[in-house]
Amino acid sequence: MISLQRIFALSLAGLILWNCESKTPPMEYMPDMADSPAREAQEADSNFPNNTSLRLPPVGAVPQGYYPYEYAGMLDLNKLPNKGLANPFKGDLANLQKGEIKYQTYCSPCHGVRGQGNGTVVGPAPRLNMAQGDGSPMAALTSAIAKGYSDGQIYHIITEGKGAMKSYASQVPSEDRWKIILYVRKLQEYDNRTAGK
Repeated sequence: MISLQRIFALSLAGLILWNCESKTPPMEYMPDMADSPAREAQEADSNFPNNTSLRLPPVGAVPQGYYPYEYAGMLDLNKLPNKGLANPFKGDLANLQKGEIKYQTYCSPCHGVRGQGNGTVVGPAPRLNMAQGDGSPMAALTSAIAKGYSDGQIYHIITEGKGAMKSYASQVPSEDRWKIILYVRKLQEYDNRTAGK
């Protein structure tokens, strides 16, 4: 005698094979779910109270790939907890090369090719009369003040801006900001080695 399970398995297999051979499209239950009416941008839609097809995202929605910066709006670098975030990237060759490319694109016009504050936009510090307390130019990344900053503090400056420098958060992605910092540290190391020469 054939068991009930065997009959069910055979009928299921027959149904699957019959659907594979069928020349007619399968039946649709609730076709409005599969073929919903499309709306053009800015088109009127009477189904909603504001009569528009555009929908606002829900409150608190975060765009894909966006990570809010937890220290946004802090002005004082010394008040950053633990001197800001830690650099998640290692100083390997690929990261340094990417950091150099981004630095030369976004930073060197003001900070100079070697980070000495003599970029083509800013010019020498005496011309702008913007010297820091130690006499170094304001935008010099090789100054004692800049060398004393943690990676998190430099990241904060790039993200939020400081003084005459505005925020670069919209131009430079977060990952590239960290790589720029790795390259800036190499510029500072180079300056330390060549300072007496």
